Amino acid sequence: MEIRRQRAAARGEVLPVEEELSFGRVIYLLTPIAILIAVVMGGIYGGVYTPTEAGAAGALGALVIALLRRRLTVARLWSVLVETGHVTASILFLIITASLYSRMLGVSGLPTALSHWIESLDASLLVLLVLYVLIAIILGTLIDSVSIMLITVPLFIILLKPFDVDLVWFGVVTVIAVEIGLLTPPFGLAVFAIKSTIGEMPISLKDIFLGAAPFAATMFIVLIIIMVFPQISLYLVQLKF
Repeated sequence: MEIRRQRAAARGEVLPVEEELSFGRVIYLLTPIAILIAVVMGGIYGGVYTPTEAGAAGALGALVIALLRRRLTVARLWSVLVETGHVTASILFLIITASLYSRMLGVSGLPTALSHWIESLDASLLVLLVLYVLIAIILGTLIDSVSIMLITVPLFIILLKPFDVDLVWFGVVTVIAVEIGLLTPPFGLAVFAIKSTIGEMPISLKDIFLGAAPFAATMFIVLIIIMVFPQISLYLVQLKF
């Protein structure tokens, strides 16, 4: 509702402060969303399609729902496509810039030098993991997730090999640490991507960072728990295989 008010304010419109919704109306509005979530997540966990294909299935499902509700006109479809193009272009520019920065790091030899320095410390598994998480979070504030993994994962896998670390658990730790960085100032790419999608709404980057802070903090707590108890991240894998 608050988002609707913000969008209306940007258009010079006014929405009522309170909008009463009956229980039946709420169920009517939420049922298509629940079905869409079930199709996407059920397809992934059921092995019907990959996560990338699930994104396409979700987009197709949303289009079908809009058509069935008869709320998608040709003009609105064109407007959505144009807005999607603008958002995609802005995100791609962020990714291009981050990729250039990661290439610069690779050419400078900094990752290799860092790897040699860490190896010379003869550190324990806990110290290596803490260093890895800190580096992943810091890089997450600067560059995109793919570049971070390409830079850090090959280096630290070599360092962690003597400790016989489970790679699935290591992958889960990597993803969570990187995603925390993407929500962290000063250059959290996810926050800038969100800012580019809200258009003319009077919401600053500071507001988005503050709004994302509880989620980043929760993810950090989850990361610590998974690092201390690796079995949590391995339970489903062991159950399936």
